Amino acid sequence: MKRRFERAVPAFLLLVVLGAAAFVAGVWSKVAKHQREPLPRFARVGDFRFIERSGRAVTQVDVSGKFLVVDFFFASCSTECQVLGRRMKEVQELTSGMGDVMLLSLTVDPRSDSPKVLARRAEELSASPTRWLFLTGEKTNLYPFIQKHFLLPVGEDAASTFGGLLHSSKIALVDRRGIVRGYYDGLATGSPSWILRDIQRLRREDPPWLARPDE
Repeated sequence: MKRRFERAVPAFLLLVVLGAAAFVAGVWSKVAKHQREPLPRFARVGDFRFIERSGRAVTQVDVSGKFLVVDFFFASCSTECQVLGRRMKEVQELTSGMGDVMLLSLTVDPRSDSPKVLARRAEELSASPTRWLFLTGEKTNLYPFIQKHFLLPVGEDAASTFGGLLHSSKIALVDRRGIVRGYYDGLATGSPSWILRDIQRLRREDPPWLARPDE
């Protein structure tokens, strides 16, 4: 009986090893497939004019030709937006030295988030004044802009646990042509790394020296 058990143990371990190998192979296969397939194209980011934390106006011309990593938050949000801010800070660190990458944080509470409030928030996150912009504006402009061009929900919701404001915790990636190419869970620890990988993919797909007519 003991010998049978001893023979069964190695066989069981072999099955465990083979199963683990198959799982890893499956994961890598999915990653490889993701890397081969082109990223989808969602809405195009159109014209805009918002106010940055510095008080200056920022338009689409100021970010033209850049990869944009965009999130939506409000300063008084103490839970979800805090995590979201840390993820954006990680993206800033991962893309350090990449002059073609900018981060944009759009408030969904423009009534409370004045440029002065946004400046404090930016300071808390050690946000670069040139690479990471914090934007506000009139709600009548901000909300339709987020809904139409980023296809994300935003609005006032008394039932919401986040200060009566409804907003998405997604982070959006915009390519050089101003087209949204991806959405990432702003609360997930792995999202900054995926954003970096996809920026690198888009850079190979559409290098700056490749002059093609806009689609």
